[in-house]
Amino acid sequence: MNKIEKYFLQQNQLKFSSIVCSSHNKKIILKNPKKLESKKENKDINKMKEIHNEELKKIYSEIEKCMKCEALCNSRLNVVFGRGDEEPDIVFVGEAPGADEDKQGLPFVGRGGKLLDKWIEQLGINNKKYYIMNALKCRPPENRDPLPEEKSNCRDYFVTQLKILNPKIICALGRHGFGNLIDFDLKTPFGKARNKVHYYNNNGKDVPVIATYHPAYILRNQKEEQKVIDDLNFMLSELEKINNV
Repeated sequence: MNKIEKYFLQQNQLKFSSIVCSSHNKKIILKNPKKLESKKENKDINKMKEIHNEELKKIYSEIEKCMKCEALCNSRLNVVFGRGDEEPDIVFVGEAPGADEDKQGLPFVGRGGKLLDKWIEQLGINNKKYYIMNALKCRPPENRDPLPEEKSNCRDYFVTQLKILNPKIICALGRHGFGNLIDFDLKTPFGKARNKVHYYNNNGKDVPVIATYHPAYILRNQKEEQKVIDDLNFMLSELEKINNV
């Protein structure tokens, strides 16, 4: 091994398997590190997309074939189903996928998703069983609001998925996510939905719903982040009450 190879190995930037050395010209050929990272990312994504519950697999296969909404189905790259524990205590519900979600086929993986993951880790929710999903399974073009008929077309998938997951509590992310669970006038200030326990009838059982702001809103209004932390703590306190019954 020459000095150049030793230097890169010491800097932890090179592996033995990444070196191809010619005895004639002493050139070192390195594998493209970005390609290696990409392969690892793809492996991680595929693992996150794995579905184990047979009922969830069935509904997912139906969604993959769905062509009810022409604008959404013709423009989507992937359907976006969900990620997390398939027997969750907590289900986070948003409205619809964005560009990053459409690309990867997973909900909340863009900037907003990273913020949500930060809150989940910060409050220890990652030590609990949780699942993340959207009401709509396809990205509306240009991230526009879903049309009423698009919400209606996707409604059965959403309802069935929640029935199968059967959570103890639901956290609605943003007014649109909340509106898919609770009858709510979208013109009403969303703050009025916070700090209360609402109920969603899930397969004949009233499941508590806690409303908080969508991560995308907080990215634009960072001074409001503490309100989300308060809401999530409120949700955890309600979950503790349920567990202690």
